Amino acid sequence: MKTELDVLDQLKRIIAEKLGSYLEEEGNLPSIDEHTILIDFPDVDSMRRQSMIYIQPDYESLEPISVLSDLATMHITLFILCKGAASEKLIRRVFSYYTGLYCLLRSNQSLDGFVDFLSITDMDYYPSVTASSSVSAIEVKINIQWTKDFEKN
Repeated sequence: MKTELDVLDQLKRIIAEKLGSYLEEEGNLPSIDEHTILIDFPDVDSMRRQSMIYIQPDYESLEPISVLSDLATMHITLFILCKGAASEKLIRRVFSYYTGLYCLLRSNQSLDGFVDFLSITDMDYYPSVTASSSVSAIEVKINIQWTKDFEKN
């Protein structure tokens, strides 16, 4: 059975491996890899790098589709946080990462065939986080659907 953690790990892997090829920022963006993406709630004080992505599972909806399976819809909030630069540069960074993430996920809605469907439903921009003008963030709402098969015991 494909679990929620399997789905979260696949989302993290796809972003880590493929986001770089979708980034179009002039100048140098700090790289995003498996060390800068965490399945966790964002904590600005413990950010290890200038740019980080946090994947936070919110809740899951289940709809029975047969005796042995459900249609699972996991609702996720993904946070893109950037720090350590002037405000204008932070704005450009978070929006560059968001644009790359949007293009990546819209072009790979099955996460390489792992899930049935992924959609981005909302995006919110935060020019400063926790009263700090040196951290900018974008919050992205994502829904991921897959058939959750299970065995009768």
